[in-house]
Amino acid sequence: MTLSYFGRTLAGLVLTGTLGLLGCKGTVVIGGGGEDGQPGQPGPGDPGGVVNPPPVCGSELHLIGIYESHGNHGGGVHPPGAASVHVERQSSSILVLSSYEPVHWTVTAAEGVTLEKVILNGYHDQTADVPAGVAVEIHDGPDGSLGAYGYAWPHAEGGSDTQTLVAAVENLTGRALTSFHGCYQATHFTLHDDLQADSSCAIEQGYTQTSHVAEGMLECDDEPEGADSCAGKEAPGVYDFKFCWDQGGSMHTPDSSCEEALDNCLLNSPLNPDRSVICRFDGEVVHLREVVPGDCDGF
Repeated sequence: MTLSYFGRTLAGLVLTGTLGLLGCKGTVVIGGGGEDGQPGQPGPGDPGGVVNPPPVCGSELHLIGIYESHGNHGGGVHPPGAASVHVERQSSSILVLSSYEPVHWTVTAAEGVTLEKVILNGYHDQTADVPAGVAVEIHDGPDGSLGAYGYAWPHAEGGSDTQTLVAAVENLTGRALTSFHGCYQATHFTLHDDLQADSSCAIEQGYTQTSHVAEGMLECDDEPEGADSCAGKEAPGVYDFKFCWDQGGSMHTPDSSCEEALDNCLLNSPLNPDRSVICRFDGEVVHLREVVPGDCDGF
């Protein structure tokens, strides 16, 4: 399989499962923004307007990030803080909680919620109390973390690297991100069933909650779960990859199998999460991810 120059830097990132195959996930930024109007930059205000996204297909991956739960640290002194997360989203999901500073997390869930696992990430120690029977996986410490932390979307000034963290958790879990919610300093988040989130984000100190959620491009039952985009496409053909914007990079590869084309598409697609992507095999769409519905209509 030959990767485009977009794919070489993350050739190890393999997204598996039905989500990418069906093209059921686009993205939309909701809320947030700093004083300069750039999403993800800390600034005064509240989460702002939100949208109610359509259903997301399949099992889900939710990421909640902060830098700290309190500001009482510095000079090599890092006393642990506390934060809580309440999940109301009626789905089966993995919950990832990330903080730079040490935090003890308390996770609760509404009736009907299925938490498959809670993953903790942080530069300093992370611990958690979770509902009975839920597994906890910890990645913390300078040498044990997932290599990044993130509290703002799509990024924030300073050491935060939200996109590297997202890539790490997607690679770790084999799932595409369903939602992100974060704030520099907060002690509580509630993830609602419609994928909106409330938090105790310290807006009085000039911080802003920012969020990013998956928006379904297809109703989940438009295509049966597990449907194979390459079914019946046995002969070699032409693979086309395109970012759906005027200056967008593209890729044209003849003599590919459909499976090779789809694998290549799913490797390249996550590299620019804020751009819409369309992949074709012999002119037929095998994968589509639109940031805004209709982005790829002209491509």
